[in-house]
Amino acid sequence: MKKNILYSSKSIIALLLMIAGFSCQSLEEMPEGISTPQNFYTTVGQCEAAYAGAMNALFVTWGGYQGLPSFPDGQFEGTSLDLGVSSFNELWNWHYKSIANINSVLRAVKGGSLASNSQDVIDNVVAQGRFLRAFNYFTLVRLYGKIPYITEDTPDPVSTPLTPESRLEIAKVYDLLEADLTFAVDHLGDYDAATPGKPNKWIAKGYLAKAYLTRATAPLNQTEYYAKARDVANEIITEGPYKLLPSLQDVFKTANNRSMEIMFAFYTTSQTPYMPGNVFAPSEMDGWSGGPVKIYWASNIYPEQPRKHSYLLLDFTSDVYDPSAPIINWSKSADGVPYIGKYNMPNLTYDQQVGGGDSGLEMKLLRFADILLIYAEAANMAAGAPTQLAVDRLNMIIDRANAGTEKEPRATLTMSKAVFDQKVIDERSYELCFENDRYFDVLRKRILEQVNLPDNAQGFQETDYLLPIPALDAKAIGQNPGY
Repeated sequence: MKKNILYSSKSIIALLLMIAGFSCQSLEEMPEGISTPQNFYTTVGQCEAAYAGAMNALFVTWGGYQGLPSFPDGQFEGTSLDLGVSSFNELWNWHYKSIANINSVLRAVKGGSLASNSQDVIDNVVAQGRFLRAFNYFTLVRLYGKIPYITEDTPDPVSTPLTPESRLEIAKVYDLLEADLTFAVDHLGDYDAATPGKPNKWIAKGYLAKAYLTRATAPLNQTEYYAKARDVANEIITEGPYKLLPSLQDVFKTANNRSMEIMFAFYTTSQTPYMPGNVFAPSEMDGWSGGPVKIYWASNIYPEQPRKHSYLLLDFTSDVYDPSAPIINWSKSADGVPYIGKYNMPNLTYDQQVGGGDSGLEMKLLRFADILLIYAEAANMAAGAPTQLAVDRLNMIIDRANAGTEKEPRATLTMSKAVFDQKVIDERSYELCFENDRYFDVLRKRILEQVNLPDNAQGFQETDYLLPIPALDAKAIGQNPGY
């Protein structure tokens, strides 16, 4: 049964936009020293600082994506398909808050706040904002379906409240976010090692390829977008600066942060450190048990290969404080579940694991491995059968995962379109696990019930493919079916 809760009189979207845009309001008296968009967003540095602040809505110490959302994607232990009206409401709030902050910068720049700069400089600042806005909307449309696409030109939602008509059709949302991404591709700079966290044209192309691939699958099923996804992914692979690291053991080591496999990530500073390393660890590692892995998936589905023992924490010390303590299997541990290996030793140093301070984790958002997998899926589906290049690029991921052991069978050109497509989707689940990616594959491939079998698919309904809109906004714009 879906639960009902009381509604309030103001929407979260309106409140967030009102807070972000409050300094735009006219005042009869201007207190000395007050910052407004007209007198603050007058330098590139100020605009970029505001963009960084917008990302803080998504990633801040002890908040946002610092704690992985435990979606029912078949990989997190203890999840459920018994979704209620308040399930994952925080995601809606995080992303619309981020959008509100981004739009305040774009509104100021459109109003001439950077007029003393060249048009190229202005376009680059706008491109950064439009990329970040598209990044937020890409998450929202996949989770919630029809949504308001609020921009710097949207009327003040306090004086002009949102209505059910404010929710755009899913295809229209994709049209708008793709326009934002295309502008970003055209006006962002190239990769700059000095500023790895700053959006560049290759990152924008990466998300454009992901958007095209998603559009080709459910719920839109606009299959002509497979070719577009293939072609953009191919540009990144053949012309971009990124590459696959040779050893899978190097990908998640904190000592190897900002490697050339990482295209986009949440980066932290000393002012916004990452949570302590023991957050995702088992009890024997003085952990808080925050990263349990679904036993059935780890034991019965994930292929037995070196990658499995690197990306999952299956065998670990029985006492992290005793160097001579024996290694135990997860089945013999106090918690009785595997954990996420990507966010524990040996990827963390001992001090990062148990020191109680910043773990130094780099939370990845887009990796070059994902681009190879996008290409393989899109090329196969566009051609109606696997191509040699699709096979080769998929095997780049498999070969690294096997690390010379040949534990997992390689892809072959003799596979049918359906078999190869399943191989790619499986490979995505193994390679990109616990990187906030798998759930979106589950949604677009319509396998939500399947991946939650045999033990936590109770309560599944087709309406579970969309999350509930928070009640404050649902009162104004309408609720998704089933809630």
